[in-house]
Amino acid sequence: MVIDITPPAVTSVAELIRPYIRYTPVITIDRASLGLHPGPLALKLEMLQHAGSFKARGAFANLLLREVPPAGVVAASGGNHGAAVAYAARAIGVPAKIFVPEVSSPAKIARIRGYGADLVVGGASYAEALAASEDWAASSGALRVPAFDQAETILGAGSLAAELQQQVPDTAVVLASVGGGGLLAGICAGYAGQAGIVGVEPAGAPTLTRAVAAGRPVDAEVGSVAVDSLAPRRIGEQTFAVIRDYLQQVVLVSDDDIRGAQELLWDRLRLVAEPGGCTALAALTSGRYQAGPGELVTVVLSGANTTAVDFSR
Repeated sequence: MVIDITPPAVTSVAELIRPYIRYTPVITIDRASLGLHPGPLALKLEMLQHAGSFKARGAFANLLLREVPPAGVVAASGGNHGAAVAYAARAIGVPAKIFVPEVSSPAKIARIRGYGADLVVGGASYAEALAASEDWAASSGALRVPAFDQAETILGAGSLAAELQQQVPDTAVVLASVGGGGLLAGICAGYAGQAGIVGVEPAGAPTLTRAVAAGRPVDAEVGSVAVDSLAPRRIGEQTFAVIRDYLQQVVLVSDDDIRGAQELLWDRLRLVAEPGGCTALAALTSGRYQAGPGELVTVVLSGANTTAVDFSR
C-alpha cells in the first residue's frame, strides 16, 4: 500500500497513535534567559516522550499501520529508534530484535534491554547495524521498521507537528535536528509551508547539507558528538523528497556548539537532553541561526537518552 505523505495523512496518523504516545509539553521563555537577544522561544519537550525521544511516534505508526508477522519486528538504530521500537513492540505484544552499532551509548543500550527486546550490538556504524538487521529480516521474515526512510515513520514523526500547531499556533519558524531526516520530514509534512522549517545538523555529519548541494541524497561524513543519533551515512530518499519542498534553511553546528547547548539547558532550565536532542537548539544558542527580534521560534528538543546526569552517587 502506497501512503502519501500529506497534511491529512499526518492528521490521520496522529489520531491513530494518540492513545499510545504522550502529548508532550511546550514551555515558552524569553531568549534572554539563555543569554541571547530578547525574543520569544518555545521549546517542545519531546525528550519526555515514551522511550525518551520522538522516535516512539514513528515506531507506533509502523506497528499500527502495517501487518506484523509472527516473527515480530526488527530495527537498526543508533539507539533511540531501537528503544522506541522495543517499547512499542512490548506495548503491542510482539517480539522485537534490535541491532545497534558499538557507538550506541550505554544509556540507549540499557533502555532497549529494559524493554525486553533481543538486542545485538555490533559494527562500527549505523550502516553496519542496518546491514545486519536486513540480513535478519530476510532470514526470519520479521517486519523491518526503518528509522527514518519509511512513510509510516515520517507520518508518525509528523504527529509532533500536529501538536505544535495547537500548542504554538503563532510560531514563525521551527528548528529541528537532522540525521536521516525522519523528524524534519514529518514536521515539513505537518506544516506544509505554514511555518518556516530549519534543519540543524552536526558539521561532522552533514547529510542534509550534502543532499541539498547535490540535489539528491549522497554519502556524507560520519562523525560527531551526536554520532549515536544523527549520523547515518546519508539522508533518506523519501525524507529528502519531502524536506526539499519545504526547507527554509539548513544550519551546521559544531560539537562545541552542541555541548554548549546541552550545558546551557541544564544550567538555565534544569532540562536534560542528549547531544542529538539539543542540536537544533545549538543553532540558536551559537548564533548560527539568527532569529528576528519578535520572531517566535520553536525548537524541538528531541531526545534525552544520555548519562550526562549521573544519579548513581
